[in-house]
Amino acid sequence: MTDAAPDMDMLVRGLIHLLDVVPGEPAGHFAGVRKPGGVGRVFGGQVIGQALMAATKTVPDERLVHSLHCYFLRPGSEDHGIDYEVIADMEGRSFSNRRVVARQQEKVIYSMTASFHRDEPGPAHALAMPDVPPPEDLLNIRDLMRLHPLPAGPAMRRMASQPGPLDFRPVGAIQQGASLDNLEPDSLCWMRIGRGALGVSQAFQRAALAYMSDLLLLATAYRPHGLQIGGPEVISASIDHSLWFHGDVECGEWLLYAMDSPFGGGGRGFSRGNFFAQDGRLIASVAQEGLMRLKEG
Repeated sequence: MTDAAPDMDMLVRGLIHLLDVVPGEPAGHFAGVRKPGGVGRVFGGQVIGQALMAATKTVPDERLVHSLHCYFLRPGSEDHGIDYEVIADMEGRSFSNRRVVARQQEKVIYSMTASFHRDEPGPAHALAMPDVPPPEDLLNIRDLMRLHPLPAGPAMRRMASQPGPLDFRPVGAIQQGASLDNLEPDSLCWMRIGRGALGVSQAFQRAALAYMSDLLLLATAYRPHGLQIGGPEVISASIDHSLWFHGDVECGEWLLYAMDSPFGGGGRGFSRGNFFAQDGRLIASVAQEGLMRLKEG
């Protein structure tokens, strides 16, 4: 683990570049760039974010995504770019619906349906944000791993040791160095990209949140079993992922990700999450089912 301070602005620009897509051939296709230095399997949040950006580029600017539902069909490889085909299934007076199919080497690896809506007035209510310490009073994962001998799995160790644009500040007993094993299937974590406003459109902010939404969620389903995502005993992967946007978001400011896992069994785990802005607004809700397979032998 290096103590050198990363160039955060450069890391944030790199993530923004990664999530953007460019028009491809034929019309209706978009090309997703590869992660610089990426090795192995493509992170699911990257595919969600790129697919959402591809769909977004085909709808009117005043219509923002309010929901998406996707399936991870095959693992993507960091060795190749990804082609995103966008199909316009519906164009209504206030809603647009898009279907996206992602391919690598002519094989479908991912599919998504997204709905876009022109904001309009209506009855409003929202879940209250949990009462938690502010992020400024908490240590980030990097410092926690330095100070405490936490039994963390490979995924958390990578987040702590490798420079990246995201800042994670877990809430709860982990702040005092408590064990991560045999816990309740729920967790809370403050998250942000960089250290302030990203300076990008709301459409892009929502793609960035889609990227963030695939982090930590399946790990919550492992908590009551004393297992770590990416650990030597398990095989893990996202199967499906749904995301609902409730309002505008700024991913450069602190967001609280409140997660729980109501069920695990049959080789799968189901997790849910809510994103709250620091002022208490409910920003988005997430649901995901993931593979939780025990390795034989």
